[in-house]
Amino acid sequence: MSLYKTIVFLFLTLAIPPAVNAQSKLIFNETFRKEDLQKNWLTLNGKWEVKDSSIQGNKDANWAILLCNKPLPENYILTFSSLAEPETYLFEVMLNLNRNKFLGILLNQFENRVAIEDRGLFANVDMTGSFIHSVGHIGTMPKVERPKEHTWQDWKIQRSGNEFFIWINQEAITSFKDSTGFVKPKGQFGFAINGKGAIREVKLMKTKGDNSLPPKDFKGKSRIKPFFVFE
Repeated sequence: MSLYKTIVFLFLTLAIPPAVNAQSKLIFNETFRKEDLQKNWLTLNGKWEVKDSSIQGNKDANWAILLCNKPLPENYILTFSSLAEPETYLFEVMLNLNRNKFLGILLNQFENRVAIEDRGLFANVDMTGSFIHSVGHIGTMPKVERPKEHTWQDWKIQRSGNEFFIWINQEAITSFKDSTGFVKPKGQFGFAINGKGAIREVKLMKTKGDNSLPPKDFKGKSRIKPFFVFE
């Protein structure tokens, strides 16, 4: 092989990223510019304002609810940062919203807990407190303790098949395996605030192949045993 061909070969080899990188693809990246909000998001309720590269939500009689118009892929990694004000009761991540049902990841600042719940979205502006409720599997879903922090929290949520994994500030928090299949594929994602808070730097990654497999050696916090279970 001539020197010229050798140089070209080495250049192409180094320039082409490994094939594994093709197994993850960034499909949505929101930096919250005012002109992008109407295109990418639906403000279902509450007051939402884009400010300082974040979107700030404030509830009224019901939750402040923000839904993304970008559909979720089969397997994904969702990252974002959130800031919940001290008086905020709940900050919720809404995952795989299909026909008003979704999987809720709740940061409960009143009880200092993170919980996963089977949720329903029932938007009725004429009935106070009617927007979001737990609808099934009550008392059986994962719940862990987490001290209250009034700083920006960096979230990472991964869906791998029927399993979900949650990290906050690079700490493994909890996981959930949907053995009954009540969490439907794809659908929408969004955020709900029972109080006042802010969200920034939302990124959605589509994963496949090895990158869509459950993370190895994931160990969340010890779960809180339920006091009761509704049938």
